[in-house]
Amino acid sequence: MLHRLEGFQVAAAQGWGYHRNALNLREVRRWMRLGIGCLLLVGLGLLCVQAQAQIYTCTAPDGSRVFSDEKCGPDAKVVRGIETRKPAATRAKSAPVPRKSPAELEQLLADCNSGNESACMTWTKGGGPNQLRAKEKELEASCEGGSLPACEERYCRDGATEQCRTRVMSLASVAGESWYLRFQRKPDAASPTTYAVRCIREGERLLRDVTIACAAAAGPERCRSSVGNEAFPRLDAAASSACSVKGVEVASR
Repeated sequence: MLHRLEGFQVAAAQGWGYHRNALNLREVRRWMRLGIGCLLLVGLGLLCVQAQAQIYTCTAPDGSRVFSDEKCGPDAKVVRGIETRKPAATRAKSAPVPRKSPAELEQLLADCNSGNESACMTWTKGGGPNQLRAKEKELEASCEGGSLPACEERYCRDGATEQCRTRVMSLASVAGESWYLRFQRKPDAASPTTYAVRCIREGERLLRDVTIACAAAAGPERCRSSVGNEAFPRLDAAASSACSVKGVEVASR
């Protein structure tokens, strides 16, 4: 009888131990589930914060509007109502935007420069940046090949920078300290020759165009510019005088 009682006590003790271990295991599992839930909530919060980025707009040196996902200048402002969203890991990929034709992209870029923010976004998603890079490479190759208009379009769109001056002055057939000849026209032997001169003064970003007409016959008043009333015997003297005057016609770029 005594042996049976002792066996019962041992079995009871073992059963309680198993029960206590089971309770501890359930407690540990409960806390693990709570910890994992907290980590998931923190992770989702970080994804939401990182998923949004702001779009900025600022004014380029030529007066056009520039849009970027980074601050593009000292006057950069946040474009209200537009934000980019980085796709979350579990989000399905969005359908690709159809690529626009070169003509469509040019029109979209013109609308974007006029302040149409929707056109800016469509230009970006429709292949505008890729087309712009391809066009710049083409212009660079043409400039290296000796094309003055290509050099102007590629390197002078931001004004008379040092790189712009270096490129165009090395290619121009006729140039002075603050100007260079872009092209000339002469309808016939008796008519005056018209010279298209671009002013590109050092230290001044503004590009300025003037027209100079020189008569066929030599003389002290052979050449006159579209600015000022003074006449000069030679093209270089007329161009230097015209480009020393501020406020002449702004060059179209």
